[in-house]
Amino acid sequence: VIIIDPGHGGNVEVGGSSANNATSASGVPEKVMTLQMAFLFRTELIRVASEAGLDIEIFLTRERDENVGLMQRANLARRKKADRFLSLHFNGFNGRARGVETLVSPRGINVNFASDHRFATKVQKAAFNAIYSRDAKTTDRGVKEQKLGVLNDLALGNSRSDSRCSACLLELEFIDVKAVDYLFNLSPDRSAFKQQIAKEVVSAILADILANP
Repeated sequence: VIIIDPGHGGNVEVGGSSANNATSASGVPEKVMTLQMAFLFRTELIRVASEAGLDIEIFLTRERDENVGLMQRANLARRKKADRFLSLHFNGFNGRARGVETLVSPRGINVNFASDHRFATKVQKAAFNAIYSRDAKTTDRGVKEQKLGVLNDLALGNSRSDSRCSACLLELEFIDVKAVDYLFNLSPDRSAFKQQIAKEVVSAILADILANP
């Protein structure tokens, strides 16, 4: 069972989840871009699972422009007894900062730190390589530890006796940078570019599941 969480949504803050954080250089909200990517991830997961004969269920925490609280997003993993939880986001800062990074709940408060870090490392490498193949100016910002409500163990259903859900949050570049905005929103081959990201990250997700069921 895999949960894909498109960050943000709607027009108001709900349960610690802001409606939108970053906005692309051309004006596309992060919340729109995360939902687009979530749909691509789901489609790719369904395709690969069908071709490989894998028994996989995929759920999205939202499927339209609505906001969902952080605990509610994570609780979907608990209710569905998810094996993997991936939250999708984009960064924005000063119009110059670049790179891909993946966040996990910090060691010390994370009963699943080793598994989360392993999963995040695979996701990070796949996302970075997909973007780097089109733009060598991106940077690998690595896997970082950060306390986030959407990665809360209790909300995800993890405990020291049962920590089946590996979880991380992927920040897919800084969309306030014009070059990044062009790749995702304006380039003639933007659809193929985003599909390639989905293909490589999905491959990483499934590789982690198959190696660590």
